[in-house]
Amino acid sequence: MRITSIIAVAGALVAAQPAFAANLVTNGSFENGLSGWGTFGGGVTPGQGIKVIETGVPNGTGYGDFVPVKDGTHAAYFVDDKAFENLFQKVSLVAGTKYTLSYSLFATESGANNPFGFLLTDTLGLHLVDIVSSNTVAVGQWTDYSFSYIAPATKDYLLNFNFISGKTPAKDVLLDAVNLSSAVPETSTWAMMILGLGAVGGALRRRRQSVSYNFA
Repeated sequence: MRITSIIAVAGALVAAQPAFAANLVTNGSFENGLSGWGTFGGGVTPGQGIKVIETGVPNGTGYGDFVPVKDGTHAAYFVDDKAFENLFQKVSLVAGTKYTLSYSLFATESGANNPFGFLLTDTLGLHLVDIVSSNTVAVGQWTDYSFSYIAPATKDYLLNFNFISGKTPAKDVLLDAVNLSSAVPETSTWAMMILGLGAVGGALRRRRQSVSYNFA
């Protein structure tokens, strides 16, 4: 293949290649309620459980909180007392691939003064990604979390958020912007590769010309 053709192909790849692959999480912003997610467990507050609320509106939680918009206009709300609840979905990963898992948490002001706390554990398969408590999640604002993970095998993994809360009344937390994606070469990296190919092609042309002249 001519070097000009290689450069043209690489240029097309640059135009088509984003910085990250598509989000592997279905409905990570909860715009479609709990669609794509499974739930398990419960607590002692009647009619609560894990639910999805609208953000960016007055009294979005039903307890007087204004929750600002994070990713879309909805978020998952963990509000149950004395709860053991799981929010999960299956994701397919490829062995040896590095993934970035990110999400955002918001501790409500209405629950900030409640005497009992919570733990929110995040796992990917058998790997413990993170564990946060009501003592560490910021109250009244979204806090972003991001972690790297290299899949040990090609298979389906369970992405799971486990919420454990204390007795009535316990503190509450919201989850939004759940994203799991694999990194791919940045545009700048592809551009450097193209420049390198161009330099190599130029050197080869000059070498061929030089050899031709020596044997003339």
